[in-house]
Amino acid sequence: MRKIIAGLFSSLDGVVEAPEKWSMQYSTPEVTAALMRLFEDADTALLGGSTYRMWSTFFPYATNEQVPTADWMNSSPKYVVSNTLTDVAQWQHSHLITGADIASQIRALKEQPGGTINVGGSITLVQYLIRNGLLDELYLQIDPVIVGTGRTLADGEQIPMTLASTHTFANGVIEAHYTLQPR
Repeated sequence: MRKIIAGLFSSLDGVVEAPEKWSMQYSTPEVTAALMRLFEDADTALLGGSTYRMWSTFFPYATNEQVPTADWMNSSPKYVVSNTLTDVAQWQHSHLITGADIASQIRALKEQPGGTINVGGSITLVQYLIRNGLLDELYLQIDPVIVGTGRTLADGEQIPMTLASTHTFANGVIEAHYTLQPR
C-alpha cells in the first residue's frame, strides 16, 4: 500500500499557515535539499482546494529554476480534495476527489500501485488525513521564528505520533519526521 506523506513549514509556535510570509528567509541549499528528498519516491500529489486554486495559477508557468519542484508538480498526477471546486482541468494531470466518501476515495488511491503520495501545504486536508487515519508520515521544517498568529495543525483532537528522526541545520531550522499509526 502506498504511503501519504505531508511536508509542512512550521514556526516555533506551531503556525503552518502562509509560510511564504515568514519561512523563505530560512531557505538555504541544505534546507531545500532536505525538502526535495520528500519527492524522491513520490509520484502523485494530493492537494486541498485552496492550495490547488493558488498553485494552479503559478506552477503551470513555473520552471525548476524558479521552484525546484515545478517540473515534478506539472508532470505528476494531482488529486484535488474539494467539495467546492467543480473543475480542475486548468492544470494538467489534475483529478477531483469530492463528495461524501472522500476518505474511501483516498484509501482507494493509496491501494493503487505507485510511489508515495505527497501533500504540500493544504492545512485543512492534512488535518482531515490525520483525523481519518490516512496520513502515514509528517515532515515539519520548523523555522526559528515565532509568528504569533495563524493556523496550526491542532484542530481539537490529540493524535499521538512517533518521532522517526530529526536534523538540525546550521541556520537553526529543525527537520522533524514523524510517523502516524493507522486508525
